[in-house]
Amino acid sequence: MTDTSPIRPVRYWDGTPVPFITAWSKEAVPPQPLAVIEGRGGVGLGFRDEISHIDRRYGALWMRMPATRGGQPELERVHALRQPQAMSRLLCQVCGGPTVGSRLDERTLFLAASADGRPIGEGEVTASPPVHAVCARLAVEHCRPLRRGWTAALVQYVPIWGVAGLVYDPVTLTPLPRSSSRTGLHDIAFTDTVRLRCTLAARLLVTLEGVTPVTDLDALADEETAVIRAVR
Repeated sequence: MTDTSPIRPVRYWDGTPVPFITAWSKEAVPPQPLAVIEGRGGVGLGFRDEISHIDRRYGALWMRMPATRGGQPELERVHALRQPQAMSRLLCQVCGGPTVGSRLDERTLFLAASADGRPIGEGEVTASPPVHAVCARLAVEHCRPLRRGWTAALVQYVPIWGVAGLVYDPVTLTPLPRSSSRTGLHDIAFTDTVRLRCTLAARLLVTLEGVTPVTDLDALADEETAVIRAVR
């Protein structure tokens, strides 16, 4: 019988679960063949050998990166292609399976590290894709930042907000100073069309609306398991 569960087998490395969006050592970012191009909105960033339907999504140029999941996992690094795939399709960032349909109320679970106890806020912008409750429980057990403190919320609406990426001078192709954030990436809203044209995107960002805090992942995971069994 075919397994129709939305929860996929999680990859492990040396006894540690490896999230779906994690980059591996054989997925190093290659040199990006950047060029200055003239588009509908004016001068902006492009690739010398650009294939628009592959290299551009949501009006932004996306970082090229192999997708092989070979070598060793680099748990601090996020894959520039699997992250937007997970975010746009609401796939679980841990197992890669669809989160839609795992709850009767059709809300989506989001999880974040929070050593200071700050909860996920209404309207918050995030680069962290959703997660199954079962996978969230696994992540809290094994992920070092989450072990120091976590916060979770069920979210009603997840509109796409923008991208996070590297910003370049549109004439000289000189990279602008990196953001002061942990990733060094700049958050660029889709409404900021001028900077969007000068950005090499590496993350897809969404806003979280209709936020309900979650404190008991065990209860949520049991409820999710019951729903999945009932619909199979």
